[in-house]
Amino acid sequence: MYLRGIVVRLKTGGSRQAGTDDPLFLGVSGAAGGREFPLDVKWFDDAQRGSDVKYALGDVWEEAGLAGARRPRMAEADWNDPKLAYVGFDAVDRVYLRKHAGRRASDDDAYQLDLIEVALYGDTGRKRSFRSTTSQWLGLQYGLQIWIPEVTGAV
Repeated sequence: MYLRGIVVRLKTGGSRQAGTDDPLFLGVSGAAGGREFPLDVKWFDDAQRGSDVKYALGDVWEEAGLAGARRPRMAEADWNDPKLAYVGFDAVDRVYLRKHAGRRASDDDAYQLDLIEVALYGDTGRKRSFRSTTSQWLGLQYGLQIWIPEVTGAV
């Protein structure tokens, strides 16, 4: 069985410099493949200070998961649709958020992540949940990735 859909919730911190204009990517990988998915909604300031945004990619069979969710740019295109990446659903053992940054500190727009919740969807009725509620900064100075632990129960 392959990964069919993803729902991601990102809550940006409230500090003065918490938001970022840098690209954010959700990564899903394991022994049966992996892929990064860009999280960017056209004409929308995704990661502004204090924002709480939900993204939906691919086929999500759960109505509650889709409630209030935005579709990232190119979400329907082959290169950003989870079901076309052929990632083995049961073999996923790493889910992470990565912030892109320039090569120099002056090109980096650090990001304060307060909460991330990720739901991976397989065939109808199959769902896995990942969550981190620890406020963390992402940037050249702090590190650009956070790996998100799997949790039991619904996201």
